[in-house]
Amino acid sequence: MTDAFIVLEKVCKSYSRGGETLHVLDEFHLSIPESDFVALMGPSGSGKTTILNLVGGLDSCDSGAVTVAGAPVSAMSRRELPAWRSRHVGFVFQSFNLLPVLTAHENVM
Repeated sequence: MTDAFIVLEKVCKSYSRGGETLHVLDEFHLSIPESDFVALMGPSGSGKTTILNLVGGLDSCDSGAVTVAGAPVSAMSRRELPAWRSRHVGFVFQSFNLLPVLTAHENVM
């Protein structure tokens, strides 16, 4: 796994909804070499977006480790993550995620 570009090791992630806990990932493992092209496929609610959010540093795992290009994403602080994302991550969101107070140009810059 050391030559992989993206590594998720024993990742657990759950969400609380209405007093109920939903376990989305339970000791999930994934290893993707740098040259691979990967499609995450599965039914709604299977954890695809959760995986992308963890890899992109938009969410944190409950336990386990997320590493991207050798960077320990899951160990980064809330202060470190935005700087890392701005240099290394690009997202096209399912929803628009636009800020209404900004122009179209400002929203994409």
